[in-house]
Amino acid sequence: MKAAYACEENNNDFSILDYLFDEYGLSLKDPKYNFAFPDMKHIKEANEKYILMKKVEGNSIIYKKALIYAYILGTKNPNSQIIQYLVNRGAKFEVHDEGAYGWTPMHFWARRNNYELLELAIKGGANVDMQTLLDPKSEYNETLLFEAVSEPETYRVTQLLIELGANVNFATPTTPLDDAKGSRNKKLLKDAGAMTSEQIRKKFNLPAYDSSHCEIDGKTDMDLLGKYHDEY
Repeated sequence: MKAAYACEENNNDFSILDYLFDEYGLSLKDPKYNFAFPDMKHIKEANEKYILMKKVEGNSIIYKKALIYAYILGTKNPNSQIIQYLVNRGAKFEVHDEGAYGWTPMHFWARRNNYELLELAIKGGANVDMQTLLDPKSEYNETLLFEAVSEPETYRVTQLLIELGANVNFATPTTPLDDAKGSRNKKLLKDAGAMTSEQIRKKFNLPAYDSSHCEIDGKTDMDLLGKYHDEY
């Protein structure tokens, strides 16, 4: 972290960070090294896709201590170039809190209308459709946009995410438009081509939703809707 701050203070002189990574062999290929050694004991699972942090009683911010978030939250003026550098070196935004719906800090920012930090993170390499990890086995957990549209006051986050390319028809099997609160959120979604899950079903002639998620021809309800993500 000190090296990242020094890089910023010296007009983005990345040779400081290069020296640490190249000369000292510092590597983030092993995802657990996104955390300082004392915090590694709180990692429940770490792989190429994500890091899942255990629920820690009395300490709900362990997941915010991951390298990329520690930099963003620990400096007065986070630098997008440094963020991108760290991401290219293996730093992960996909750091989830088991005790908070599988959220990342970015989901918290979306719900709390912190569009400035979200913009910085996404332009620095974070996935605009970052999912929660409520169900680690599912490919269809809620994205940042679901959190943004859940409160009428967070329409600026909704607008930002749409402008940055968020999938307005991501189905879990509900869609952001199904869950949207507030007229501005709904208008932003509709103007961007968003549909309700029922409209998607009609468009692709899918069977009616079964709350038991029973299989239809070997496919669950989420599989049936998820199949069409790239066709909206």
